[in-house]
Amino acid sequence: MYQTLYRKYRPRTFNDVVGQEVIVKTLMNSIKNNKVSHAYLFLGPRGVGKTSIAKIFARAVNCMDNNNGDICEKCSMCEISGDKECLDIIEIDAASNNGVDEIRSLRDKVALVPNQLKYKVYIIDEVHMLTNSAFNALLKTLEEPPEHIIFILATTEVHKVPETVISRCQCFNFFRMTEKNIIDNLSMVCSNEKIELEDGVLDSIAVQVDGGMRDALGLLDKLISYSDGKVTLNDFLQLNGLVLKDDLHSFLSDIFSNNIKSVIDTIEKWNYNGKNLIQIMIQILDYLKDALIEEYINPTKSINTNNYQNFANLINDKLFDIKKSSSPKVYIEIMILNFMNSIDEDKIISREIIERKECAVEDECNVSRETSKSVNISNKSINKIESNKCNEKNIEINEQTFHKNNSKMEFFKSNITEVMNVRVNNAFVDATKEKLKNVQELFKKLNDYVFDQKIGYLVCALLEGNLRLCSDKYIVISYEYDSVVRDTLNNYSKMENVLKDLLNLDIHIVIISDAQWINYAKEFVENKKNNIKYELLKEPELIFDKLDDDCIDHKSNNDNSIEDIFGDIVEIG
Repeated sequence: MYQTLYRKYRPRTFNDVVGQEVIVKTLMNSIKNNKVSHAYLFLGPRGVGKTSIAKIFARAVNCMDNNNGDICEKCSMCEISGDKECLDIIEIDAASNNGVDEIRSLRDKVALVPNQLKYKVYIIDEVHMLTNSAFNALLKTLEEPPEHIIFILATTEVHKVPETVISRCQCFNFFRMTEKNIIDNLSMVCSNEKIELEDGVLDSIAVQVDGGMRDALGLLDKLISYSDGKVTLNDFLQLNGLVLKDDLHSFLSDIFSNNIKSVIDTIEKWNYNGKNLIQIMIQILDYLKDALIEEYINPTKSINTNNYQNFANLINDKLFDIKKSSSPKVYIEIMILNFMNSIDEDKIISREIIERKECAVEDECNVSRETSKSVNISNKSINKIESNKCNEKNIEINEQTFHKNNSKMEFFKSNITEVMNVRVNNAFVDATKEKLKNVQELFKKLNDYVFDQKIGYLVCALLEGNLRLCSDKYIVISYEYDSVVRDTLNNYSKMENVLKDLLNLDIHIVIISDAQWINYAKEFVENKKNNIKYELLKEPELIFDKLDDDCIDHKSNNDNSIEDIFGDIVEIG
């Protein structure tokens, strides 16, 4: 039976491990100096060697003749520990054994001495999947296990592991593999397996897997199965839904030259051919980054760095929204069209400035010709006058544009701030802690709709926020970043419909930032101290088409004493 590459080339000794030199050295020294801890926590992204090193350590710590802390692979203990049926090295998948009963059973077995080895080692993978009750059942055993027991916990999401567990373990942070580590290891594998590859394939794999060696070997395995003989770069692109750099160059040229038809046709073609549009956006982002770096290092003025920078920033800002969109293709098309439109507007403004400049120069030249009959003016003086005139025109145009845009932004800012202020005030009128808890419990039902193609992105937006306050008619939700507040406000009416349809909550949503909430909370405390009661205010009509950064009212200043005196109405955090 065929054995996949990531299993076949899984490291068997510390010497085989790639890319985790610091961790390997520390563990080997602990074995060599007989300073082995009773519990370890291996944390880091997937596919970087956590479980592999845990298995190696479990064998090395039992080796009778270890080689400076590494496995000798010759002694009887190494033969026993290398057997898949070894009873003293126990692997537990916490994802499928996460209940308190399983952990209690484990706790009862811990007291039993090892069957053949010196130490009995428990490797608990994906430990963050354990329930709170299971963690509590494990705590005492983890803190004071028998001398013959070693625990090795592994997780990709350490933030879900209780601090009480982390504090009882010796923690090792596994890092992503470097591209060089991945390329070197894949080259060795290809050499051993007699695999022919086209230039650039290994580089592309290293970039694609984002530091995961297991993913790299898995992708190479798929490429071998997909290709007919020699693995080509085109095979890699086809398998991952990506496109050639020449295609990216043509696509960007169409965008920057405002060739709308060609841009839309290209996106349609990619989508029709099954290309991964989200991955292509990441490809474009990398392409723009590389082009900008090359231009800054070796300036050739062959690209418009301003356009490249702006488009790269746009993709970077919108990538999360593209991923959670119910239709990434439509989102990408609209995003790019808006960007092309902004380029076109810049060109119009530039042409207007040039025309005004030419008129200014022409008028000045006429004046200078008439004046030259009676006064002798040098060429240098004429150039200076022309320059001053053009600068004055430019300043005049810029001021007009600024006042026009600023007026529009102030109108939106004033309206949204007023509406949100009124809604928060009205929410405080009859808000209670009990209402907040009821809504928090209802919100748990939204998790069933996270992957819904039509409303999944709205559900995610609701779940990502912090529920702060709840009354009969209002829910106050805050977000950490102002940019998220701005984007979420654009969908607030749809989010209200989701709550009505899924949870039967006919209620208005108040969307603010975490910083704003702290200020509203402080104001509530002051009002409560002064016996000032909130009264219902008439809510103005919300008017907005598009939100700019200035629409968000930036409030700050935290107050750690709020929680102590705030009462039983709201959540602070």
